[in-house]
Amino acid sequence: MDLILSVEEARRARRMSQAQVAEALEITQGHYSKVVASRVALSGRLADRMESWLAEGGRTTLGDDATRRIHSLAASIRRECMELMHLVGLAEGVDL
Repeated sequence: MDLILSVEEARRARRMSQAQVAEALEITQGHYSKVVASRVALSGRLADRMESWLAEGGRTTLGDDATRRIHSLAASIRRECMELMHLVGLAEGVDL
């Protein structure tokens, strides 16, 4: 059976959202959606994560609430840094 189809069947059976599965796979919901819709190729690394997720019974890989919050904050900081770099580039007349 196709790996992506297996993950989608497991997701639906567990009544999980795409965002929840994406978080467990350490990708964005948008990227997960594109992979499922075959708009983006499935990388070897993501395939490995999907296989591990299925082998673990579809559990989330992130542990407790504190760990989940740390990951959320790190993603937020990355976004803010990218925006800051863009603004600095605009102020200096350079489009990053």
